[in-house]
Amino acid sequence: MKFKSIYRALTFATLLAFHSCSIEPELTDVYGENVAWSSETNVELALNKFYPLIGQTYYTAHVNQDAYADILKKNTPNDEINLLVLGSSSITPGANLLDNWSWAYTWIRHCNEFLDGLYKNGDHLSEAFYRKAEGEALFFRAYVYFELAKRYGASVIIYDGLNDGIGKARSTPDEVWDFIAADLDKAETQLPPTTSASQRGKLTKGAALGLKARAMLYAKRWKASSDAVEALQALNLYDLHPNYAELFNQRRSEAKENKESILEFGFSSPNFTYSFDYFFAPPLDGGYAQISPTDNLVRAYQMADGTDFNWNNPMHAANPYVGREPRFYASILYNGALWKGRTMETYEGAKDGYAVGGGTTSTGYYMRKLFDEKLTDLGKGELTFYFMRYAEVLLIYAEALAEQGQLLAGTEALNKVRRRAGFTKDLSATNKNHLLDLIRHERMVELAFEGHRYWDLRRWGLATSLLHGTHMEGVKITKGTDGSFSYELVDVDNGRTRVYPEKYNRFPVPIAEIQRNPNIEQFDEWK
Repeated sequence: MKFKSIYRALTFATLLAFHSCSIEPELTDVYGENVAWSSETNVELALNKFYPLIGQTYYTAHVNQDAYADILKKNTPNDEINLLVLGSSSITPGANLLDNWSWAYTWIRHCNEFLDGLYKNGDHLSEAFYRKAEGEALFFRAYVYFELAKRYGASVIIYDGLNDGIGKARSTPDEVWDFIAADLDKAETQLPPTTSASQRGKLTKGAALGLKARAMLYAKRWKASSDAVEALQALNLYDLHPNYAELFNQRRSEAKENKESILEFGFSSPNFTYSFDYFFAPPLDGGYAQISPTDNLVRAYQMADGTDFNWNNPMHAANPYVGREPRFYASILYNGALWKGRTMETYEGAKDGYAVGGGTTSTGYYMRKLFDEKLTDLGKGELTFYFMRYAEVLLIYAEALAEQGQLLAGTEALNKVRRRAGFTKDLSATNKNHLLDLIRHERMVELAFEGHRYWDLRRWGLATSLLHGTHMEGVKITKGTDGSFSYELVDVDNGRTRVYPEKYNRFPVPIAEIQRNPNIEQFDEWK
């Protein structure tokens, strides 16, 4: 294996992400294998190539994935996501917007190349560094396999080493989940519990345990998932940030303590930034307003006292954005919201919208969560991306315990998240299904825009009922001559019906893989 500039794919951005690590590679045009493995510094550089996997584009991919579900709407009618969810295009073995097969196996190959090189050339490395390096590579391989598994029903090809171009048959789901769990178990034993401030964002035991908890939830291995959470909690390193809004407004340069962050990807202006706000912010901010929250999500935010919001309640309908829970105000820009020194106006004919056709909101709302209110140059964002945070771990724990019939402990984990959200009255559950419904609602709100909703609906078996034959809603606001506002629920899909056939719960093996690999077969429902 040859290394060009310590893995040619190691980008300038990745170097900047770890600029504080004091890593200075030997400079030459081409690095041979002997140089690549000659020092811990060079091996560390090779490992850094994998870190963009966990968040180099901030939340862009995650927000777009939520637009396949019921909580976000692309504002441009002919956006490719709208075309798919409304049935103008479809998922096929030859075309799939959410396909990651080729991407995944490229990265699996990179992981296996690194591990092969480590096993052959790492004898001179210190034991602690060797173990950590192996643990990092195993974590990333497990993560890529997890991203495959959640798309293809975990019936994919396992390569645990260099395959030398030999195509293999698909493994069973149990074999794939076993493989992911084994990689993460070994990674957890070899990764450090904490890292230094200069290494913030590097993998730790908590990251491996958190990913295992998430993966085993998808695998429906409830005990393995809750056990991973309990092992993570036993580290005594993590807790909820006291303020939900502040959690999503942290910069790497501020170096604030944040116990909720289990694994993050940091940005630092002016050299290593993102352009998320540029594409998604309101037009008066200078943004392209490509996406907007649906009212399906907005009405899921409860009132501050924990009761449900209801448009049929005259008091709610008269002042729909008064008296809501704090996460609503941290997450949604609505008509009348204060933002960047002005008042948002999302009524028809106003400066912030409402309109159908792109460039402004088509739902009556914009996102607030994930935007930086202090940002003036929208192409220079530098807030922290959270690959995993402790609130998600608590909700994983609640769900895994509920599935095991442990209602009291599961409800307590759920209520911990809700208490941070400002609720003073705890929830209680009468049975397993009731608790699962409460958890599903909480995940929809707490994790909004973080890329979980579409995949949650698929793994719960609810995607067909909620995303097929349905219409998402927004609010068309009209301002009267007396300055009052009236609110009308509208179909943001413009009368078109959403399409999500049952077979979308497992994506097809790409036709290119079928053609190149004689040992793999297509899933029956896609033949």
